[in-house]
Amino acid sequence: MKKRLIGGAIIFAIVIPVFLIGGIVFDIFAGIVGALALYELINADKELKNIPMIVKILAFISVPLIGYVNLNDSIYMGIDIYTIAIPMVLLLIPTLLFHKNGYDSKNGFKLSFIAIFVGFLVNLFVNIFNIDKFIFLWLILIGMATDVFAYLGGKLFGKHKFSKISPNKTIEGCISGIIFGSLIGYIYYINMFNVLNGIVLLVVVILLSIIGEIGDLFYSLIKRDNDIKDFSHLIPGHGGICDRIDSLSFIILLYSILFRFL
Repeated sequence: MKKRLIGGAIIFAIVIPVFLIGGIVFDIFAGIVGALALYELINADKELKNIPMIVKILAFISVPLIGYVNLNDSIYMGIDIYTIAIPMVLLLIPTLLFHKNGYDSKNGFKLSFIAIFVGFLVNLFVNIFNIDKFIFLWLILIGMATDVFAYLGGKLFGKHKFSKISPNKTIEGCISGIIFGSLIGYIYYINMFNVLNGIVLLVVVILLSIIGEIGDLFYSLIKRDNDIKDFSHLIPGHGGICDRIDSLSFIILLYSILFRFL
């Protein structure tokens, strides 16, 4: 518990100034988070962990190409489909050169998807923050509240296991997380922004809270499939970057879809 509190203090000590300063400081911070997440996801996979260093470097180059570079002005939420093609070329061609060193076609596709996924998240982080940083904070609050109250609900009332993927999760905890995550997200939004339709907002925050739980479960599946407890030991008591952005990454992805239609 002491390590977890220290880790939490470190997170807030870094994140709060970055949030308040914003601008290029946040853009750089998002890129660093993306690079660390990519590093953890590569090292979580036993096969990718041992691929040639030059290929890993190409993967790290791919993330900012998707995160920051746009090839034309007709973009939605800052992403351009042609930008995604660049890392695919960068990471698939080397399979012809390094297939005897463990970087075969299967690992080429795997690494390409991971790099595109992380780069896309960086892009969404930067663009949503630049559109309105208080919307970005809203998404973080939904994820945090869902995680915290799922944990508390599970500890206090949990009796029925939710999934073998994450044995500590309970149905009661998940329900508690969704209820309080949605409630906190709803209250925050109606106090920060003009709400035109309260029913639509309620549906949105419930969906975002649910997808946050799914994101947490998905990252747990990655760890379970690769026999690891945490993605890294970067943050005392909290694990790695991927252990902290698990639910947020899925919330950001769903929000980007909802943003297109709402």
